[in-house]
Order: sequence, then structure tokens, then C-alpha cells
Amino acid sequence: MSDAHLHEGWYLMSTSDLERELKRWRSPDLGLPPTGELALTIPEALAYRNAGNLPDALGRTLRLVLRVSDAEELKSLPAKRLQYEPDYHDPPNWRRAGSAHVNVVPLRDPEVTGDPRAWWVNPQLAALEAEWSQTGTVAGLRVPGEFRGFVYKTVLALKAVGRSVSPDTVSD
Repeated sequence: MSDAHLHEGWYLMSTSDLERELKRWRSPDLGLPPTGELALTIPEALAYRNAGNLPDALGRTLRLVLRVSDAEELKSLPAKRLQYEPDYHDPPNWRRAGSAHVNVVPLRDPEVTGDPRAWWVNPQLAALEAEWSQTGTVAGLRVPGEFRGFVYKTVLALKAVGRSVSPDTVSD
């Protein structure tokens, strides 16, 4: 526990801890007390994840907090995540019954705004959408309409780091 607000890095937190820490971060004038969050080093966090990222006795699981102070950092969140979780594009072989997903929490400074353009204006996304509209596939993979946004994001993330796109790499 710390009187300071969240910094970038790994934490063990419950959902209620996360909600309260976000409230502390957004409204420091409220003077809310710190929660039961536990900061972890990268090796500690990866060891916890590799052991299954199972909730502890307090219901805490891994949260990766990434600070975003400008538009470029917002665009490069996947690269930033690689600094903390170098294998996050690999299949999650660490998952077991009861495992939680790694929860990535981008903390965006108030003056940082997202891209004001509609998503389909982005040339990479527009190309994937055009392919899906014409063929029902994304990067050659047959995708139901309700899942295409997830698949678009995954395909672009894999391509950005030079990984192959296949049913296995997208589903893992």
C-alpha cells in the first residue's frame, strides 16, 4: 500500500481496488485512502502470471498500469506493454482453471485525447473492414461480424511486431 497514486508498472489488485485507485487518480482532491494494491517488479509479476494469475486470498490479480502522457504514447501502448510483458503475443500457456486475464490499465493524462477520426478512416482498419465486407474474412480468417473488431485489433498488433497471422496466433 502506498499514499502515492498509481505509477506505471505491475500490481496485484482486486477489481474494487482498481476502481478506487482510478478514483484516487482522477480526483486527488477527495483525499481517498490507498487500497490494498501491491506493486510488483517485472520478474515478480511474470512469475505470478506464469503460476496462473490466480486470485489471491484478497481477490487480487495482475494489473499492468501504463501511463499515457501524450498522443504518441497512446499510439504506442502495445510497444510499451512489451517492455513489461515481452511475451504477451505468445499463446498464454500459463492459463489454467481459475486464471484471470492480465488486465492492462492505460492511465491517460486528461489533456491526452484519442484519435478524433472514425475508426474506419484509419487506412489499416479500412482495408481490414473492406476485406471482411467483401469476403467475410480478415487476413484470410473467416470471422463472424460480432468478433471482427477484436480480430482487427489482434491482426494489427501481430503485424506491428512482425508476427504471423493465423487462426492459432489470433485465437491465442
